[in-house]
Amino acid sequence: MQNKNSSRRSFLKSAGAASLAVGASSCMGPSSSSDKTPKRIMVAKFFDETNTFIPEKFTIDMARERAVYGQDVLNIKGMVHGVPGTSLDGFMDVMKMFNVELIGSISVTGDYRLITEEVFDFVTGHMLETLENNEIDGIYLSLHGAGVGESHHDLEGDTLELLRNKVGPDIPIVYTLDLHSTLTEKMARNANAVSIYRTYPHVDAYEVGYEVGAILMGTLSGNINPVTAVSHIPLLIGPPINVVTADMPIKQVYDKAREMQRTIPGVLTCCPAHGFMQQDVPGGGAGVMVTTDGDLDLAQKLADELADMLFSYREDYWINLPGVAETIELALQSEKPVAIADSGDNIGGGGSGDGTYLLKEILDQKVASAFVQMYDPESAAAAFDAGVGATVSLEIGARSSPINGKPVAITGEVTRVSKEGDPWHKCARIDMNGVTVLLNTRRIGPNDQTNIRAMGIYPEEYQMAVCKGSFAFRPQYPAKVFNYIMSATPGYVSADLSTFEWKNIQRPIYPLDKI
Repeated sequence: MQNKNSSRRSFLKSAGAASLAVGASSCMGPSSSSDKTPKRIMVAKFFDETNTFIPEKFTIDMARERAVYGQDVLNIKGMVHGVPGTSLDGFMDVMKMFNVELIGSISVTGDYRLITEEVFDFVTGHMLETLENNEIDGIYLSLHGAGVGESHHDLEGDTLELLRNKVGPDIPIVYTLDLHSTLTEKMARNANAVSIYRTYPHVDAYEVGYEVGAILMGTLSGNINPVTAVSHIPLLIGPPINVVTADMPIKQVYDKAREMQRTIPGVLTCCPAHGFMQQDVPGGGAGVMVTTDGDLDLAQKLADELADMLFSYREDYWINLPGVAETIELALQSEKPVAIADSGDNIGGGGSGDGTYLLKEILDQKVASAFVQMYDPESAAAAFDAGVGATVSLEIGARSSPINGKPVAITGEVTRVSKEGDPWHKCARIDMNGVTVLLNTRRIGPNDQTNIRAMGIYPEEYQMAVCKGSFAFRPQYPAKVFNYIMSATPGYVSADLSTFEWKNIQRPIYPLDKI
């Protein structure tokens, strides 16, 4: 990542920190030496993008295995879509400039599955315990915005409401969200300010954390009084349809949001959000949140204006994707390597990672050069145990659900296995006449190539590579090297919304209904 100071300055300049300067100018540097009492800020994370069509649940044992506690929360580092720097990283860098004491509480990241009541009580209970045991001046939460629990359709709103009821109206609460968040009135009402990713693929997570950190410090200094309004949109959008924020027409919505934030006095953040398309909840759909300095009417006016604009392009977002056979035929015609988006099995949206439709077609069409990564713990362990040099015959994939196809029979040579202690656990590379299959015991998406390169796999050397994602892998598969094809594969993340049974979402909503 570029130097964080220059990144911060360029972001604040382009995203409209003229408004931040109004509210936080006097505190955008080291705290005054006369201020000897540090501001105490609780930091926590509860992060999940719940695909409600997946039958499995995220259990308390999973949550405890992933949980990070106390001050260790402050040391979490990571990447978003292959780019170093999370929202927490950005927030933490702002805090370094002030006289603050950060109090870590808990961090839990889900697994796209419905969150059990026990998990919700576990995570929020730990946050409430932190507040009970500490006097605090402010709260920062790293949230996704599309979490769903067994009895919490609005996971983030319910979490914020619990904290607001605990600390009262005078303690500022700020939070960050993923662009694929479901925005609700409860989320707006129970916190002061929000910043949401403005890019998809997400390459600005660090910047939005920095932005909301500046707003929090401006609030604690008494320079600003942030308030937030929300506008809901009866619209389901998401990958793999035409919603890359750098592409038309949705680019115009984000350009308008940046212009509002940059030019309208008192506007702190202007944030459209796509919602999460594979989510059947009453408040489902796209939305907009706007945070202003004390002017709720202005916030609502701008949120409604952006919402109308986002909705106006609804027919332009939807595109026809090639079927599985056509996908491979098109890839064979490309003069450049092709990165194929296995859209229905997008791991980043809750896909199982073991869909076999494209692999079967590659073998049926006798493709000479292809790479496919597959989640199949049983087959991966068998190939791993057979060892390098062994010839194995396996039926791989489609173990999680019939929605992902049928197992595919392969025979090939094990050419490499993972090393002891590798973070992705047992995995095995199998080569068969130009087609390479990497079998994993963990779900590993295509947004980071660390594991495949450790196995000696370089996608640019193949005619085609199957990526179990939609758009987010593109920073790792740059356009100067690859062509892209999005394939209309079946799965839990299919863009064919008619394949799902909708029970809870409010109607009418586009494209389920023609409005």
